Amino acid sequence: MLVELNDGVRLNVEQLGEGLPLIVLHGGPGLDHSMFRPYLDPLAKDVRLLYVDERGQGRSDRVDPQTLSLEVFARDVDLLAEALGLEQFALLGHSFGAIIATFHATELATAEKYVISGGAESSAALNADVEASLEALGDEGANIVESWERERTVETEEELAELMAAQLPFHFHGAPPPGYMADTKYSPEVLRHFASAGYGDFDFVPKLAQVDRPVLVIVGEHDRTTTPRASQALHEGIRDSELVVLPEAGHMSFVEASQAYLEAARRFLKS
Repeated sequence: MLVELNDGVRLNVEQLGEGLPLIVLHGGPGLDHSMFRPYLDPLAKDVRLLYVDERGQGRSDRVDPQTLSLEVFARDVDLLAEALGLEQFALLGHSFGAIIATFHATELATAEKYVISGGAESSAALNADVEASLEALGDEGANIVESWERERTVETEEELAELMAAQLPFHFHGAPPPGYMADTKYSPEVLRHFASAGYGDFDFVPKLAQVDRPVLVIVGEHDRTTTPRASQALHEGIRDSELVVLPEAGHMSFVEASQAYLEAARRFLKS
């Protein structure tokens, strides 16, 4: 369904289940909520899942990409909660969605609980980890770097789908499932904007100590994209947070270790 925010922009939201509303933010930018399905659907037995296509992406209203930022995406979480009449909600973000969720926790903190899945913080250590992973992959790593450079000029949905197909092996510890993200509605103009202009300030470490909500930080043991070192930094900075590292999983840990991921999320959200 399309939910209209108070500024007139409509966000596509897919709902499953009942209970505590859990707003789910996808990665990207330029992707949509389909990356989570059907892997997170079982959480609907315990919570009211609210899969969101973020502003300007997926099946939400298109907007000028120049108007998009971490601040805007984080604000949209509260605008969506207001539009849906939610008295309380939890927030789960993965990858770029995790960056939005962490920004929301440090700047707005209106969610009851936060799940930071495959999160990141801007540090030289994280960059060094990614570079080491790319170097270890040899020619395949060079192809990944080349595909990232092409994000700055991607024009069509078909071109973006090709880029994602080239990058998926980097995001998985094993082989990506056949047909994964085949139903994604891509937004090349959004990815092109962020790849060219930058992804915003996510030097979260200085602000993590002020987060006073329950936080679960979850990451794949073999995540090359947002590495366990980044999740450890988030966990160490957020008082009383919980860190779960999932064995035999890469960046798409909810796919490769779905049962363990669901158990950790379910336990945290019900506590």
